[in-house]
Amino acid sequence: MADIVINKKTYEHLFFRGSVVGAEKQLETKVSGGGGGGGTYRGTGYTAPVRIQSTTVTHDMIHLADEDGREHAMRLQDWDLSVRETHLLTAIWLVKKGRKKGPYVAIHNHSLEETDYNEKELARMHRSLWMFFASLALFFLPFSTGVKLTLVAVGLGYWWYRGISGRKQLIASGQLLQMAGV
Repeated sequence: MADIVINKKTYEHLFFRGSVVGAEKQLETKVSGGGGGGGTYRGTGYTAPVRIQSTTVTHDMIHLADEDGREHAMRLQDWDLSVRETHLLTAIWLVKKGRKKGPYVAIHNHSLEETDYNEKELARMHRSLWMFFASLALFFLPFSTGVKLTLVAVGLGYWWYRGISGRKQLIASGQLLQMAGV
């Protein structure tokens, strides 16, 4: 177990390597909609368009067994991994110091020589909350509304960019995989 520092926060780098002994995949579709209201009066009127939206979430349940027979269950959401029994995987997760659990951030399939990353979580780790709130606080400066909105937009844009660029640099460095011996 080693430590990694991201955005001035220390995380414990943990990993588990094992063969897939079971894998299940489920898809969950969420549908929502609205609109369609309106009214008519003496032959004229208006009907609002109906909007229907759906999102699909992939749930993977993967059971790994290491060389000693110890098992590890991974419950993943929105990873959509390509695995089958006997594939050798290394799962990597980061736990913030002082906490007991943390998110999976990378899964390497040795059998396919493929690595999948939890890009959303890695980007979140590279963004700081103080920068987010500082950007919003810019709105209360004594400037015109146009200047305030511009400052807030630039601040939030930079906050968003930090997450994406930090995530890309960490993935490109290969540090997560190297620390797990991949």
